[in-house]
Amino acid sequence: MKQQLLTFGLLFTLLNTVMGATAAEKLTIINPWIPEAPPGAAVMAGYMEFQNKTHKDIDIVSISSDSFETVEMHRSVESDGFAKMLPQRKLSIPANSNLILKSGSYHLMLIKPVKWFRHGEKVKLNFNLSNNETQSLEIHIKKTTARAMKCAAGKCGTGKCGAN
Repeated sequence: MKQQLLTFGLLFTLLNTVMGATAAEKLTIINPWIPEAPPGAAVMAGYMEFQNKTHKDIDIVSISSDSFETVEMHRSVESDGFAKMLPQRKLSIPANSNLILKSGSYHLMLIKPVKWFRHGEKVKLNFNLSNNETQSLEIHIKKTTARAMKCAAGKCGTGKCGAN
């Protein structure tokens, strides 16, 4: 019996090594947070770092949440002195690399929250990957500065918001 368990364990380890772990198992999300927005804000923002520990690119093709009507992926760019938010069809995390979502760069737009989320509460986001896998994550709402709150409320482009 002991020999069979040892053989099974070795076989499982070998199979997992040959087949490789799923993308979701190797996509690590570091320091996820959502700035607390003022009551009644129609838009919030989401920030985090994605770490891809695989030898293949991982694409996030959509994000959903029961806490928001829509979750969009955006990238802020400056053009002719104006900040613009450009919707992204996907977020690509290169093999063995990271992608940082932060103010003034790539970020999530969390549109029409179902309620006013306060500091300390959590929301769940579902990340849908290009290989049809889903990775879910609970993210904390955190207090932040007035400047970040203006960005989270969708008021970037006023010259008051930029990369942190």
